[in-house]
Amino acid sequence: MKTSNSPERGKSCLDCGMEVSTTTKYCPKCDAELSLQSDGSIITEDIAHHGERVHEAMLKLDQLIEQGKADVTAKLRIIVGSGQIRDEANAILGGYLFRRDILGFEQDGNNQGAIIISLRR
Repeated sequence: MKTSNSPERGKSCLDCGMEVSTTTKYCPKCDAELSLQSDGSIITEDIAHHGERVHEAMLKLDQLIEQGKADVTAKLRIIVGSGQIRDEANAILGGYLFRRDILGFEQDGNNQGAIIISLRR
């Protein structure tokens, strides 16, 4: 008998609540596409103000996007500052958007040092 602590298990369908493995694409109970499900959450992370170099900040950005896509997070709010890290982040995110790995990204209102990344609707 498998428990919720089993390594193959790890998430639940947000439509019906059935527990499924992290590799399952469609819920076997209600046929919902699991990769499109979102709890509406926004995760905020600072990648620019802890002494990061540009390449370190971009590694953090890549990791945050991958984590967000594996979870049910709707959006990421990334604090990038106003210099080279912001410029490089915008370039990297353009590539993610082109490959359709993200739905979109934009400046956070009037705050030029933060970017909102849409992962799910």
